[in-house]
Amino acid sequence: MRLTFLPILAVLSLCACGGGSGLEIGGPLPPAERGGIVTPVANQDYRLGPLDTITVRVFREPELSFDSLPVSLSGKISYPLLGELQVSGMSTLEVANRLSTLLNQRYLRNSSVSVSLERAANFTVTVDGEVRKPGVYQIPGARLSLVQAVALGEGVTEFAKLNEVLVIRESGGQRYVARFDLREIRAGRADDPQIQQSDIIVVGFSQASSLLRVAIGALPGVAGLFVALSQ
Repeated sequence: MRLTFLPILAVLSLCACGGGSGLEIGGPLPPAERGGIVTPVANQDYRLGPLDTITVRVFREPELSFDSLPVSLSGKISYPLLGELQVSGMSTLEVANRLSTLLNQRYLRNSSVSVSLERAANFTVTVDGEVRKPGVYQIPGARLSLVQAVALGEGVTEFAKLNEVLVIRESGGQRYVARFDLREIRAGRADDPQIQQSDIIVVGFSQASSLLRVAIGALPGVAGLFVALSQ
């Protein structure tokens, strides 16, 4: 079954018209905007990590300027005259200031250095809803599947509705949402979609499971049945 992501406002309209998300299960995610490369907006909140790539510009110093300077697995860059410098955990502005300071101390006067993010290999996703540990997670590497993203939240709760797992994504200034069935994915009967930078994953809430838990909890000696009944 193929399904194009629906704009999120359309989904909200469907939800208002009657229960459920109004979304069919499965379907392709909107493609990455830069040939499959995961690239977040290059702002000062992004912290560099291993395998990122940066661009360095030193005004009027072409020998010290680079279109693509990789960050090593140990979180360092190799820079002429200065050797290896630790940059992991720093913003691009902090790296620019560090380079400028070191160059001015030893080789240049009043150097002007700018650093930008050329390619991100570390990115964040938000995992919310019926997971044991909701939060914003930073991911090393550029590949993450939906199942792996849910695992970041330490798995689902007993009230999770596994066929109501939503992925919310922004693409081209528009927000989209698609629905997936986690049980089908785990069983190998459905593809495990790839997650992109800044995706939001929301695991749905099963009201039936919640009510069943409350009802069983009110009966002494049978609370253990809930595990079998909810499978």
